[in-house]
Formats: sequence, C-alpha cells, structure tokens
Amino acid sequence: MDFFRWILNNFGFFFGTVFLIYLFLIIRRLTHLYYMIRQVPSDLSALSMPAGKVNALRFLAPLFDRLGRAAAGCTDSIDPIVDAIWSEVECQVSVHFSALNGYVNTLILVGFAGTIFGSIGAFNEMFQGLARGETAAVVFVGSWNNGLATALYTSLGAAAIGGSVITLLSSPFIMVRAKRLETMVGLRISEIIEEEGLCHANEPEAASFLKEPRIREKTSLPISS
Repeated sequence: MDFFRWILNNFGFFFGTVFLIYLFLIIRRLTHLYYMIRQVPSDLSALSMPAGKVNALRFLAPLFDRLGRAAAGCTDSIDPIVDAIWSEVECQVSVHFSALNGYVNTLILVGFAGTIFGSIGAFNEMFQGLARGETAAVVFVGSWNNGLATALYTSLGAAAIGGSVITLLSSPFIMVRAKRLETMVGLRISEIIEEEGLCHANEPEAASFLKEPRIREKTSLPISS
C-alpha cells in the first residue's frame, strides 16, 4: 500500500492512476508471453527432436489434428488450415509484442503530458508565491507540491518503465525463443504432411506451404520499438 500511496502522491492522482494501470497491463502481457515461450527449447540441438514432442506447441494441437486429417484425406482444405495455424501463432505470440510496444509508446506520451502539466502547475505556483513576497523555501515547497513532482516523476517513470520493457523484449530469452517457436511450427507442419502421406498430385501445392517468404510474411514478430 505504501508503494501505491507514494505513486499517487508524487505522480498526481490522475497520472499516478494511469501509470499503475499501464504497469498492470505490461506485467500481464509479459507474464502471458513468458508462459507461451518458456517451454521452447533454448538449445539449437533440440531442434533435432520431432517438433510434435515440444510442449510449447500444445496450444496448436487441435489445428495440427485437423491438418493431419486433411493431409491424410488429400482434401483441398490444407491451405486454409495452414493459414489458420500461422494466424493462431500470431494471435498467441506476435500480438503481445505489438501490444507491449504500444504500451511503451503510449506511456512515454503520457509521461510527456505529465511533464507539461506538472510544469505549468509548478510555475504558476512559483510566480504566485513570488508575487506574494514569500521566501524561496516556501515557494519551492509550494511548486513541488503543485506540479513539480508530477513533472519530474512522470518523465522518470516513463523512461524507466519503457526502457525496462524494451530491454526485456530485446533479450535473447524472449526474442530467440519467439523466433524459434516459428521454426518449430514450420517443422511440425512439414512433419504432419510427411507422416500423413500427402497425395503426389498435391505435392507441389504442399511444398509451397513451407516456402520461406510465406512463413516470414505470416509470422514476422513486431519486436522493434
């Protein structure tokens, strides 16, 4: 409770509440992202094992089952199912990178707005105190309590939180594992098509599913800030 009270007293009630809300949203997104990629193998040698045994791909099991049935039956629904798999990967992983980048950019703008708002209040109180002939100490205390703290702490808070989140998103643990998850999904699609014995008539079409431009277009992670 002391932390929340300190935030509200120094950031101001409005900006303190906004910072607490965004801090909660950022932590929630990071927690979900960590939960999704924590089971992705960190060692490159682990890619030699069948992708179907990787626990990180369990959320795609229903779609993989549908792809296996479509490949075994040589139906024309393979293409939409593969598209659905990559869309689900984007919904479960990529979207969180975009959301976190959006939170950071918005929080920086909120910090900038808090700096301007707090500076206006601080200078207004300072000029009024000087006009009343108050001492320098009284003027400084009045300006601090009426906006200067908000101006400084909102800038500091936005820079600290934004820098920390960008550093976490750029860390090898998150970035490498997120990219490796895409690799595992592509390998699992290839395994299913090979295991189910796709018809020779559909082999050229099946091979086109795993071309590099197609995968990169559908699974590019917006990690940059």
